[in-house]
Amino acid sequence: MNEADSELMAASFIKRGFKLTDDLKRADAVVVNTCTVRQRAEDKAISQIGRLRVWKKNHPEGKIFIAGCAAQKLGGKHLKNRFPFVDEVIGAKDIDKVDAMVELFFGTTQRGSAAAGQRGGYEPQESTAARQQDSAAVTTSASLSTDHLPPATVSNVSAYVTAMRGCSLKCTYCIVPEVRGPASYLPPEEILAEAAAKAAAGAREIILLGQTVNAYAYKTPAGVVSFADLLSRTSAVPGVSRVRFMSPHPLYFNADFFRVFRDNPKIARYVHLPVQSGSDRILKAMRRGYTRTEYLDIVAKIREAAPEAAVSTDFIVGYPGESEADFKETLSLVAASGISFAYCFKYSQRTDAEGLAPDLGEAEMEERLGRLLAEVKKNSSDILNKRIGRIEEVLLETEDSGRTSANFIVRLDRKTGLKPGSLIQAEITGVSKNTLKGRLTL
Repeated sequence: MNEADSELMAASFIKRGFKLTDDLKRADAVVVNTCTVRQRAEDKAISQIGRLRVWKKNHPEGKIFIAGCAAQKLGGKHLKNRFPFVDEVIGAKDIDKVDAMVELFFGTTQRGSAAAGQRGGYEPQESTAARQQDSAAVTTSASLSTDHLPPATVSNVSAYVTAMRGCSLKCTYCIVPEVRGPASYLPPEEILAEAAAKAAAGAREIILLGQTVNAYAYKTPAGVVSFADLLSRTSAVPGVSRVRFMSPHPLYFNADFFRVFRDNPKIARYVHLPVQSGSDRILKAMRRGYTRTEYLDIVAKIREAAPEAAVSTDFIVGYPGESEADFKETLSLVAASGISFAYCFKYSQRTDAEGLAPDLGEAEMEERLGRLLAEVKKNSSDILNKRIGRIEEVLLETEDSGRTSANFIVRLDRKTGLKPGSLIQAEITGVSKNTLKGRLTL
């Protein structure tokens, strides 16, 4: 989500004639898009803002904007008092107001300027849940319009398209609902228009984004547009070869999704499905809403619909109260679920709720994290090696590398002479660390 928000903010500068730059010396404006999903990310953002004091001193006419989740959590008043050289603060809940802010400072057109974008401690976002609600409880908002976003800003091949913002569940460890607000779904026509614009500009893969993207349900006069409907409609956009999505929540899979996943080859054979723990006791304490068995049942249904599909996940180690037995349940889930890889994190307290302070020492957390990473690495290696000999569809990102539908990187033995965005068939011939080796087939 932070990546997509960064694109949204960049678009507001680009359409006014700014050029993006990584060189602070050339910049006329600096945007720090912050993250607060973990304390380390927030701390890095604060440090990054502090270092801009010197830039502002040397560029008194330059503008500094702080945005994102940490900005929302800490508040504009606090940040401006602590860093008086900051010009404006835009929290994650007000991300759709960035365009108006840029116009206020720079007007409609600002030629020959440069904007430096910085991510303040960006880390992969935790997937949290937006519980499916009745139409009165789930908000939709035209103010979330992304019609000013320039097409294909992620890469020449893949492009993010935001389908929803916010989250309405209250997982105990997660700060996302507080800083991003309740779930809001963008109108399907806006999502499809953005996908079409990005495909027309050359993107061949559309990545639908949302904190719990598979909870998507937009009410229209003709009925509810479901997530399965959205996947089908996005895959039908001219020029789109593949559709990915992230991140779903285990609570919101249904028969319609599995039918589309099974029948539509344009839907990527890959699901990032955060589990957080393999222990039912810890899952209940986290208020995740499912059990270990229910999670494994969803993984089984994914593979029943598409046997070649890959599943990845997120884990948190050291959640308050996690015993050695609980942790071993997490270790055993790695092999039981057959995950291809996982983002593994030490628990970081993000709320002030009683009883949520970590009760493991740093050394013990590190030890558990190391054991979990080793188990994930072993499992990933086994899965990669099982791909040897298979013929895989690869979406080229360069002339000699790309990704399979199951999200594995493939490096070919020679340049294909084809443009990025081309779909090819490749035989997998080997493995090098986390990458598959392959050769182009006729």
